[in-house]
Amino acid sequence: METFSGCFVDDKAIRVENIFLDFLKSFRLDPRMGESYYESEIQAMEANGSSTMYIDFSHVMLYNDILQKAIADEYLRFEPYLKNACKRFVMEQNPTVIAEADDNPNKDINVAFFNIPFTKRLRELTTAEIGKLVSVTGVVTRTSEVRPELLQGSFKCLECGSVVKNVEQQFKYTEPTTCVSATCLNRTKWALLRQESKFADWQRVRVQETSKEIPAGSLPRSLDVILRHEIVELARAGDAVVFTGTVVVIPDILALASPGERAECRREAS
Repeated sequence: METFSGCFVDDKAIRVENIFLDFLKSFRLDPRMGESYYESEIQAMEANGSSTMYIDFSHVMLYNDILQKAIADEYLRFEPYLKNACKRFVMEQNPTVIAEADDNPNKDINVAFFNIPFTKRLRELTTAEIGKLVSVTGVVTRTSEVRPELLQGSFKCLECGSVVKNVEQQFKYTEPTTCVSATCLNRTKWALLRQESKFADWQRVRVQETSKEIPAGSLPRSLDVILRHEIVELARAGDAVVFTGTVVVIPDILALASPGERAECRREAS
C-alpha cells in the first residue's frame, strides 16, 4: 500500500479489481460459448431494471484460487473495488444500463455473491469472521420499515462555497472535518448537496437460530442483518433465509455522542 499526496493507494485491492474484471470478461462454463457468462447477466440486469450483478461464487473458485481466497478472506476491504470492476464491465459491454438507471450517470453497480460453500450458523459467528465473506442461516423474526440511508455525502462549505465530495458516513450523519480550501477555517457549517450524494434503501432484519440449531438447555441467539438496495422487503417474518455478506462491528453511537447528540439520536430512533 502506497501513498501519493496524502492519498492511500491499495495496490493489492487494485490487482484484485483487475483480476475480477478479467473474470467477468472471460469466464465461460462451456469454452464453446461465444460470449462470457456474465455478459448474459448484464442483459438480465437491463431487462429487470436492476443495478445489482449476481455472482456465483463457485464460478470464482473455478476461475482463480487466489482471487476467491482474497474475496473470501478480505471481502470488506475489497468490496468497493469489486463493485468498481462490475461497473467497468457494464460500461464496456452496455453503458445504457447505467445511463438509464434512475437518470443518474453516477449510479453504482452493486455486487452480490451467492452459492458460498462455507455456510455458518449464528452460533458459529465469531470475531474471526469480521470482514470476511460468509453465509449464515436463520429464521427472520422481525423486519423494520425501509428507510433511505446516506452512503456518501457531498457537502458545500457555507463559509467559502467549496464542495467536499464523497464523505463516507461512519454509522451516523458525518460531515467533513475540514474545508478543502487552504484559506478557509470552517469546521462546522455545512450544507448537504442531495443531488450529488449517494443514498440507498436500508432495512434492518432480526434473524434467529432455527430450533434444530439450538443446543439443549440454551436460549436461541439472534443477529441484526442490514439489507440495502434491491434486496430490501424480500424477507418476511417466519422465512428461513440464507444471508450472504460480511460481519461488521457497529459502535454504540449513543455512548459516543455528546449529550445533545444523544437526545437527537433518541428522537430519531423513536
